[in-house]
Amino acid sequence: MLYQEKHRPQLHFTPKENWMNDPNGLVYYEGEYHLFYQYNPLASEHANMNWGHATSTDLYHWEEHEVAIAPDELGTIFSGSAVVDKNNTSGLFESDSGGLVAIFTQDGASQQQSIAYSKDKGRTWMKYEGNPVIPNTKIKDFRDPKVSWHEDSQQWIMVLACGDHMQFYGSPNLIDWTYLSSFGKEYPSYDGVWECPDLLYLPVENRSKKEWVLIVSINPGGPNGGSAVYYFTGSFDGKAFQPNEKPEDTLKWADAGKDFYAAVTWDNTEDTYWIGWMNNWQYAGVSPVSPWLSAMSLARKLSLYEKDDDLLLKQEVITADSDAEVISYPGATIESGETESYEIGDTAQIDVQLAKTTGNSEWGVTFTTDQDEAFRLVIDKQSNSYTFHRDQGITDFSEDFPTEVKGSLNKEAVKTLKAIVDKASIELFLNDGLSAATNTIYPEGTITQLEVFAVNEAVQVENITWTKLHSIWK
Repeated sequence: MLYQEKHRPQLHFTPKENWMNDPNGLVYYEGEYHLFYQYNPLASEHANMNWGHATSTDLYHWEEHEVAIAPDELGTIFSGSAVVDKNNTSGLFESDSGGLVAIFTQDGASQQQSIAYSKDKGRTWMKYEGNPVIPNTKIKDFRDPKVSWHEDSQQWIMVLACGDHMQFYGSPNLIDWTYLSSFGKEYPSYDGVWECPDLLYLPVENRSKKEWVLIVSINPGGPNGGSAVYYFTGSFDGKAFQPNEKPEDTLKWADAGKDFYAAVTWDNTEDTYWIGWMNNWQYAGVSPVSPWLSAMSLARKLSLYEKDDDLLLKQEVITADSDAEVISYPGATIESGETESYEIGDTAQIDVQLAKTTGNSEWGVTFTTDQDEAFRLVIDKQSNSYTFHRDQGITDFSEDFPTEVKGSLNKEAVKTLKAIVDKASIELFLNDGLSAATNTIYPEGTITQLEVFAVNEAVQVENITWTKLHSIWK
């Protein structure tokens, strides 16, 4: 059964209609954040891939535009990136002021890399006459180019997904590319294909330094089944990436939820922001919504946090709603076996601040609808884990959907919990984003209550705030 507008996200970007998946071409230029994305303008199925287009001035409110880049004789337009060619290194612009250049995979007889350029702030695009700029005849999965400028080596760097590894290329001009190195064949890929890479240089917030991060999306092989995003930390010298992690080390998942995939960052920003596709390939094609299919996560600001000689990704979610009403609830001590209830809504930000938990406490929160559906998060300090239960609401469209979704606490007692609750999703951030879990839900009713419960020891809640977020749609 299709519920149509009932589950239309109010806080997350969706196209007005038809299929959407990976975010593409993320770039900030002349006051606008551009969000391009994999889009089928003809139907709600993964086919006929174009680049859809939306813009924002605050990474929260979005305006949808016409299709930006369409297929041609070289193939459909798969995932890729966009950069500001500030100094006109490509020679595609009339002056040294430069413009926007998009780099993308064309999926035809084989997967090859092409470019296009825009002289009008991304509204129209002209394909380069010499495409493809990186041809391919040998590798089946040869896609998703992510390009950025590397200051130390004074060149453009491309990281490209190649099935079970990544390849790095360098270019002085975005047109002529030289193979530099490969990474990853010695690391386990399980049953999945490596996709949608990114190469980041992030600040370590509790240290005065920056470190390199290599992003890998994998499908299947996620921690809870299907598609997911993990990362390596290490060094990059303009040619090769050297990881801190060994092949036998536990993988670091960017988001332990079922529905955060293909996340990549914006080019040309002072801080680093990214966004992910809020779905999972296990059931993306049968999700019970119409006339659109799929949404994006909220944008997130990225940094690293050093803990026990390890580097962990932190994500600060962006909710740029200056007119939002905030309701605060006083603190309470919740004894073992007890529950406290608070009124909330289903387009909201919920913040729980803990004053104290003791010992190996187990506690959590439940998001409850007016039809008594319960979406429950259980936090277990002793097992260093949390579990999100989404076996309520509409689940019968896929046997892979109503699973227990588990994640790691990174050996941190939970002091803060932030939840972004929308019509068809809950994004969870523990300890200021040190742990994250994004999950779609399809309740029959409307979320109206937050219940905080203690399982085996008392939990002292310092305060709870309910921020009534307005719809991002104008």
